[in-house]
Amino acid sequence: MVRRPIAVFLACLYALGGACAAPASAASRATGGHAGTGMRGSPASRPDACLARHAVPQRRHGVGGLTHALEPREPGPDEVARMSADLARRLGAAQRDDTARRDDTARRDDTARRDDTARRGSAPGTLERITVPVWVHIIRDRALGLPDAAVSRQIAVLNTAYSGGYGGADTGVRFELKGITHTDNRSWFRDPIGYEEPMKKKLRAGGPETLNLYIAQLSRLVLGYSTYPYWYDDEPVLDGVVIDWRSVPGGPLRDFARGFTAVHEIGHWLGLLHTFENGCKAPGDSVDDTPAEAYPTNGCPSKKDTCPAPGGDPVHNFMDYAQDRCMREFTAGQGVRVHQMWDAYRRPAPREAGAGPQKAAASIEGPAADGADDGVPSAAEGGEEPVMEAQGDARGTGR
Repeated sequence: MVRRPIAVFLACLYALGGACAAPASAASRATGGHAGTGMRGSPASRPDACLARHAVPQRRHGVGGLTHALEPREPGPDEVARMSADLARRLGAAQRDDTARRDDTARRDDTARRDDTARRGSAPGTLERITVPVWVHIIRDRALGLPDAAVSRQIAVLNTAYSGGYGGADTGVRFELKGITHTDNRSWFRDPIGYEEPMKKKLRAGGPETLNLYIAQLSRLVLGYSTYPYWYDDEPVLDGVVIDWRSVPGGPLRDFARGFTAVHEIGHWLGLLHTFENGCKAPGDSVDDTPAEAYPTNGCPSKKDTCPAPGGDPVHNFMDYAQDRCMREFTAGQGVRVHQMWDAYRRPAPREAGAGPQKAAASIEGPAADGADDGVPSAAEGGEEPVMEAQGDARGTGR
């Protein structure tokens, strides 16, 4: 049985055109409806989530209204401050450990010391290659949903974007497709936010280093959302990225059909914040070479400068909110931050190196919910978790 705070979420859903939702059990995982200490992992579960996640961002987006999705799991300023403090603490501890180790082995292992320095990002352009294993989970409503052929196009876009192929810096991150799962479930397809926990519990594979990309259909103002590395220890089963199947390369969303929604959300999964984080106030997004930005970019302006500090707004950065045709780059500083986050939160322990996913990909089918195609799953009305039946013809697609 999955209990969902229907009154709160449906009120937002209809008032805001389907944009407000939160994980199905977010309100029940901790005392007072909070999902862990300091709202970690589920800031959208607060009673004021609709106002905090919708009304306020619309005011700060400036003239022209919203042209990009709102993100249900976007952390607030207090959570960002905790994330930054924890990263600094972990990096400081790691640096002390590395210094002690190098003092012990410098004479015997000078080459390894130089490699470690490069990995830490102190030498731009020499970042160690990070290869992220990817499991793609396609959620469908019978014939409606992402075709398998689109998966390879999305992975190719990720590798081009993160290697600097569209412009900007090479972050040193590459993505390797390990497999695809297939799930036919109308409720999960049409409400992946509301059914987040049962969906991810059923499908998730791998450890903190494994990207689980769930592809379903979100509401008209939500193209995708992601968890952050900092949250993994508290809620590992919820770790991953969810995107709308219509935003993949060649999808039907006119302004967001180049696959850059996944690029943006995976940036969060790797630890990057929005370029407009904290507006014009320090520390912004904690990356030195992304100029401060007072509010997100709408559409695709030729230029924009909203803060008094030097430098125009990074309107072409993947971590802004511009349309796909306007996005093309990460910065070298963002690449360094990704590597810091990877070392602090996602790099597999030595004993896990080379290990495969914790469970195999499966083709899973479940009964489609009855009722009219109104965008609200019938199963949600009774609060029942859909009954899932695992099939024997497991399929996996690798590279």
